[in-house]
Amino acid sequence: MAPPEAMRLVSTRAACAEALAAIERAPLLALDTEFMRVDTYYPRFCLLQIGTPDGAWGIDPLGDIDLPAIGAWLAATRQPKLMHAARQDLEVLAPLGAGTPQPLIDTQIAAALLGLSDQIAYAGVVEHYCDIVIDKSQTRTDWAQRPLSAEQLRYAALDVTYLPPVWEAMAHELATQGKMGWLEEECARLVGGRDDLAPAWQRVKGLTQLEGRALTVAAALAEWREDMARRADRPRNWILRDDLLLLLARRQPQRIGELAELQGLPPATVRRHGETLLAICSDQTLTPPNPGPRPPRLTPDGTRLLAEYQQLVRERAAAAKVAPTLLAARRDLEQLIWGDEAPRFASGWRASVVGDELLALRSRHRTADLCQPWSAAS
Repeated sequence: MAPPEAMRLVSTRAACAEALAAIERAPLLALDTEFMRVDTYYPRFCLLQIGTPDGAWGIDPLGDIDLPAIGAWLAATRQPKLMHAARQDLEVLAPLGAGTPQPLIDTQIAAALLGLSDQIAYAGVVEHYCDIVIDKSQTRTDWAQRPLSAEQLRYAALDVTYLPPVWEAMAHELATQGKMGWLEEECARLVGGRDDLAPAWQRVKGLTQLEGRALTVAAALAEWREDMARRADRPRNWILRDDLLLLLARRQPQRIGELAELQGLPPATVRRHGETLLAICSDQTLTPPNPGPRPPRLTPDGTRLLAEYQQLVRERAAAAKVAPTLLAARRDLEQLIWGDEAPRFASGWRASVVGDELLALRSRHRTADLCQPWSAAS
């Protein structure tokens, strides 16, 4: 395959209108984004790459571009949209008001359905299907700098140039193996399930070490930090690091002097937010977070059944030529043992591959024989 032509960089509204008019005639679109998230809470959108069988365009959101118009265009065009590992790119595109570009094809998911790793990178699928090794020297480059260098533009073009031929090969394999419907089902799952919709306390590393009042205070501190990070558009750890948040939740200081004595807490944080931190730590009306019921503890019989499930999943994944973790992760299997009546493999393509068998195995056992509450096991 010949190397790609130089990316056509589009930085003005007039040039953008001309480019989109040409691009929308293509049978499919390959999409990728470049963004920076070093010193901000929200990703800073720096480049939208659009690839077609005829070439690659770079839409510069830092130029004179009508971004809402780009979002409307993405929502209106009906060509298949090829993306690899799309979740972060969708987060970057979300402020454009485009929603999830439809119809969406995530080639990382397609790769997992074809037996490759469920976390395979774009360079991996290009090497696998095109026998081309992509230069990744610009992975850590500064995409916010202007002008973009020739090396940056070539790198950006590569990220969409090979998606169409990769997808052509994948589509043939998926159709041959009867998995095209599986891919459509999985790509539909990308709508929703955004990490930024989870409660703030669930993103604090080490929070499971806490309980009782300390857990309640930590959850409240996490919510305050999240709100501050959003409003200031700064990384949440710039506001308050996880380890310091946990230390505050454990100590629950009541005076500024106690705050100042906490090792590692910057004096600037004490000056700017000290009174607020003390108010949170002393607030007796805080509502404890709701982590949901604590999973029961597996008995020896439950542990043996889990191993049996895992072996069955490996066997069925090998027969179906899919990544085992895509079929059912350990957590999915544990939830079935605990009595979850609607695990993700109970419907859709997974049910016919392994889900029906797993549910049949589970029906032969009593929950009381497989797991017990932690209070009874302690």
